[in-house]
Amino acid sequence: MVKIVMVVLKGNLVQMLKRVQHDKIKFFKDSFNFFSFLFLIFGAIACAVPPQDSLERQQNSAEPALRGSFMLSVQKAPPHDIQSVHLAPKGNPALPPVIKLHSPQKLVLSFDYLSEQNRQFRVEVSHRSRDWQKSPIGPSVYLDSFFQTYIQGSEESFSQQPAYQHLEYEFPNPQLRPIVSGNYLLEVYSYSGDELLFSVPFFITEDRGALQTRVETIFAQRKDAHSLDQLFSTYRYPPFIEFPQFDLGIAYTQNQFWGRMREAGFLNTFGRGEISGHIDRNEAFISDYEIKVLDLRSFVADGQQVLEYRPGTTPPTVILRRDVQNLDTNPRYFSASGLGIPIDDRSSGYARVQFSLDTDAAVPHSANIYIVGDFNNWMINDLNKMSYDIQQNLWQGHALIKQGEYAYKYVLVENGVMDDLALDQGFLAPRQEYLTFVYFKDPTHNFDRLLKVGRVVSR
Repeated sequence: MVKIVMVVLKGNLVQMLKRVQHDKIKFFKDSFNFFSFLFLIFGAIACAVPPQDSLERQQNSAEPALRGSFMLSVQKAPPHDIQSVHLAPKGNPALPPVIKLHSPQKLVLSFDYLSEQNRQFRVEVSHRSRDWQKSPIGPSVYLDSFFQTYIQGSEESFSQQPAYQHLEYEFPNPQLRPIVSGNYLLEVYSYSGDELLFSVPFFITEDRGALQTRVETIFAQRKDAHSLDQLFSTYRYPPFIEFPQFDLGIAYTQNQFWGRMREAGFLNTFGRGEISGHIDRNEAFISDYEIKVLDLRSFVADGQQVLEYRPGTTPPTVILRRDVQNLDTNPRYFSASGLGIPIDDRSSGYARVQFSLDTDAAVPHSANIYIVGDFNNWMINDLNKMSYDIQQNLWQGHALIKQGEYAYKYVLVENGVMDDLALDQGFLAPRQEYLTFVYFKDPTHNFDRLLKVGRVVSR
């Protein structure tokens, strides 16, 4: 009964806020504290009488922390029957999920549900701080809409091995419209119930100020001979910034690995309206970071990467040429940011792809080796764990992958730490993509706004 009352009251309150905002009545600002107080009351009731399914969702979503993970700790990997999750600006699938506030730009979430039956999903978004904790502001502040909406339409695939439903969701839209900048987490649930299926981050920037970031490569600084990229930024901030050294923050990511975002050190003001920052040398990124390319635009055996194609199984089986530690048998120079885009043609199919890795004797047969890449959102998954085949003297593993072109790696996991450099010293290094984020701590509501996002690709 309490849950029903809360839903009704929240629905009425959101509608009231929308009418007030659309009429631009001053009453909205004067009554902000009153509405915030009501939300606190509703939150207190919800905490006092938590529904059982909500408790089960919290318990089931808890996962052990993994140091060195590519993805955020708040992200949840999709279940096995949801594949090819991709979020990017509309018309630019290779770009990161960043759009400008109050602009015509859209983001498109796409994914496949492996079933012949249509299914509906629920979408929720939450505003996050720069370190991905929940913001102190509520949905009435960061959304000019309901805080949840639904994905109802899908397209059935022509492929039947396996059959799947392709879904796309475009936003902002009238049902989901963020009105403040910052980090956001998009969560997809089953249509009814509280089962969280997967989550992905996105960013809304105000695109204010002028940002310049340069990359300086440092050689001979590591025992393993890897070179480093140190990032330096200069930001000309808007006039409303009064205390830039205290209220501004600069952070960097490499190749859209959100879980490895690194903060710039102490910020310096060296001119009127300008501030500079950089990451320390001991926080610098690997400049020759190595990633393999998987070209599965066609499953036909080409003698290069695909050795054998077995269409008689469900799903079909694709056997790849073995990878060898310290050796790249298919060298290509590329930018990692241009990969990871599944072919969304309804005739595109899935295959059970077999990977093989030949390691040196220093890697014990008991090691925990995983295959990670764009096709599994760079998340550690037991379905993609490799096992050692004594007869063939090879590590073997599998992944369900849709036709497309992807980046991937082999990584070691030991004692809760992921080592992504141990197995690929010989792979050819791609160009590195770096994103710079400039955050501003809003002094009124105490949340992190995102003023500017810059992108640079190393040479």
